[in-house]
Amino acid sequence: MVIVLLLVGGGWYFFVVQAQAGVPAPAALVVFNAPVEVGRNDSCSRAAIPGEPLTAGSSVCTGHTGHAAVQFPDGSFIRMSPDTIVTVTAAQLNKDGTLQSGGVVQKIGRTLTNVQHLVGGASFHVGGHSVSAEVRGTQFEVLVRSNGTNLIKVFDGSVKVTGATTITLTANQEVDADANGKLSNPRPIQPETQDPYPLAVQCARADSTGTNPGTLQTSSGDSIATGQTAQQVYDSPGGNLRIAFCYPGSLMSVTVIDPGGVPHSALGASPVRITIPNGQPGRYTAVVRGIDVPAGGEPYALSFATDAACVEGNIDTGGVVRQTLSNAQIAQALSQSGATGITLQVQGTSPDSARIYYYSNLGGNSVSWTIDFYAATPNLGVVLTQVTVRGVNITTQIVSRLPQATGQSGVSIDFIVDRVYSCNGPGGGMMVIEGHR
Repeated sequence: MVIVLLLVGGGWYFFVVQAQAGVPAPAALVVFNAPVEVGRNDSCSRAAIPGEPLTAGSSVCTGHTGHAAVQFPDGSFIRMSPDTIVTVTAAQLNKDGTLQSGGVVQKIGRTLTNVQHLVGGASFHVGGHSVSAEVRGTQFEVLVRSNGTNLIKVFDGSVKVTGATTITLTANQEVDADANGKLSNPRPIQPETQDPYPLAVQCARADSTGTNPGTLQTSSGDSIATGQTAQQVYDSPGGNLRIAFCYPGSLMSVTVIDPGGVPHSALGASPVRITIPNGQPGRYTAVVRGIDVPAGGEPYALSFATDAACVEGNIDTGGVVRQTLSNAQIAQALSQSGATGITLQVQGTSPDSARIYYYSNLGGNSVSWTIDFYAATPNLGVVLTQVTVRGVNITTQIVSRLPQATGQSGVSIDFIVDRVYSCNGPGGGMMVIEGHR
């Protein structure tokens, strides 16, 4: 059974397919910089395809300059530094679209994990060489060194670390583990100039006040030295734009070029901030320059966000795209079609995903489903987590017959998807999809 919901006015084609409570709900691979390879069970054998599905047993390997992320359907993600190998161990959703279980085993390298708040008995694990970290909604880093030792840093929330013993780390604490899982005493996070993730966390925090959290985009870059430059781009939906630039070195600068070609420059102590009032929709390019950086170079991070309001209205500049679907728009479309006895709405809010619920009782036949949308860049990730007919969950019988229709590789639409989020606006709950052509 495949249900197709067509909302002509918004230009949307939602291909809705079934999954069961706790059914495997593939994560998606986001590729920031090549080389990135994929394979199975800690072995990678082919070049990665951006947006491709990652199921239990899928491995991702970043090369010496590779950057990637494992994006889960609820908005949780694991960002990977160069020379890192992870294997997905779980990616399952509950019937209401929340994460039931997720996690990876990290063979080597450095990762930053951001887990959305979990409910009920849900769990999320990251395993290192000799330890594991279990969380319920937090932001933390795991480093697995080539000698099998581990370092875990917690930036927000708390993390239960299990090795030869078990301890709980809270925000701004770290712990070392030797190759046999023996844990050190918890201590405050120590400075590490080649670690980009504390910088990424610092920048995201700097942009978190007074902006729309769904528009936040944070990236980290490889080390640059004195005289070197690097750049990052942000496709903005418009509004007051805030940029935060973070680095550990003596002096770096940043110049942001707006869509009209006007530069906005700043330098100083980290975090460096730039605000562009009433920024027009379009692409903003940030150019980072090392002015006086210690030998060997140092990493940096950039964060962008706008205060774009949660209001209906599509944008298409030919480059930047923003499309919205609100409960008010859905109700109007149903009314115009003459449909009655149907409930169709965006439920809840999230800065990293959107959830749509459907219910109908036509002719005494009750049908309901719930679907999660998320950014499986370049695609629109789609995972439907339940279908119930007359109170009977029929997804178990269906999902095995539709292996390619469970949102495993997302839905390709006519632009590249950068961000998906849900918020409450004048028209009630609303899903927003932002991207570029």
